[in-house]
Amino acid sequence: MKYFDPHIHVYSRTVDDYEAMSAAGLRVIVEPAFWLGSERRYPETHFDYFHHVLTFEPERAKKYGIDHYCCLAMNPKEANNLEIAHQVIDGLPEYLKHDHCVAIGEVGFDKITDAEEEVMRRQLQLAKNLSMPVMIHTPHVNKREGTIRTIEILKEMDLDPQQVLLDHNNDDTIDVAVEYGGWIGMTLYPGKISVGGALEILERYGTDRMLINSAADWGPADPLSVAKARRDMRLRGIPMRRFKNWCGTTQFNFTSSLAN
Repeated sequence: MKYFDPHIHVYSRTVDDYEAMSAAGLRVIVEPAFWLGSERRYPETHFDYFHHVLTFEPERAKKYGIDHYCCLAMNPKEANNLEIAHQVIDGLPEYLKHDHCVAIGEVGFDKITDAEEEVMRRQLQLAKNLSMPVMIHTPHVNKREGTIRTIEILKEMDLDPQQVLLDHNNDDTIDVAVEYGGWIGMTLYPGKISVGGALEILERYGTDRMLINSAADWGPADPLSVAKARRDMRLRGIPMRRFKNWCGTTQFNFTSSLAN
């Protein structure tokens, strides 16, 4: 049974993880740009990272029968260094043209600062100009406040909700995310939402435009959490759907993270 993980940071995963994910049925992954654990001091280090996830990671995944795609962006965690952030965004379009890049992301709020909003707005404008999907990082703290402000910005900038994935939702944000009308992501990760919590939301709101992901990195993450959620959905009788995913590209026109 095939599935895809629409948000996983395999940059930080081992070959053992690839073996286990492949055996569990994972066939497609999307890797968003993220913070590498320490603050990068030069824009060029971001560009080297973009090159890595566009070239090396697809080849590594291919060895295990997995297709690798990515989202690229100036991530919110490092957006407060405006000098570097704007230089990275200046150079970003070159990398967005690559066949393996399917969206701009992650963008959004971390600490909900003016600098983060400035960087987010510039990248949302880029997504709008290029008609690219965009993955939104909702903040870890003051989550509801940050999510509501993000949606206000998306509306102000007239982004089409169908090109937007609001990620990392939980009970505090799910109602405003559903009301917004875009794609809704839930991350099965300690401190974000548990498998049981995500399934309760699916039972309440249904599976339409819902995506679940592992966001597995080098933290206490489980790269098999989507496969385990799929198993528990079946046991609880939650219907799984086939639909064209939020990226809207032919590469993903076979299944979603919730598909049977």
